[in-house]
Amino acid sequence: MSNPDTKRETFAAEAIPSDVKTSVFLGNPAVDNLVSCMIAMGTELWATKRRLKVIEAVMAKTGVTPEMIEKYAPTDQERADWERDRDRFIELTLGSLANAGTRGIGSDFPG
Repeated sequence: MSNPDTKRETFAAEAIPSDVKTSVFLGNPAVDNLVSCMIAMGTELWATKRRLKVIEAVMAKTGVTPEMIEKYAPTDQERADWERDRDRFIELTLGSLANAGTRGIGSDFPG
């Protein structure tokens, strides 16, 4: 791999800072927040469903039965970990409903 020519002119530009949490793209901050929420929910749901399909396939091959799953009792540590994951999920999927959305789409972004 060769070294880039540092004397050559570049046309790269610095990234524009994002201000998504206070911008309004669809004309109404509440609608923007709902759309963001639905996109995040869909993303999380599909990732979970896909992983669940893999887990179910592996379990079927190794002899884990639905009855074994129904009888499982989590440890205190597992329960605490699951609650932390739940809180992360809620923030990711529903957190955008709390965005202020006070800046219009045509507004200049802050420096």
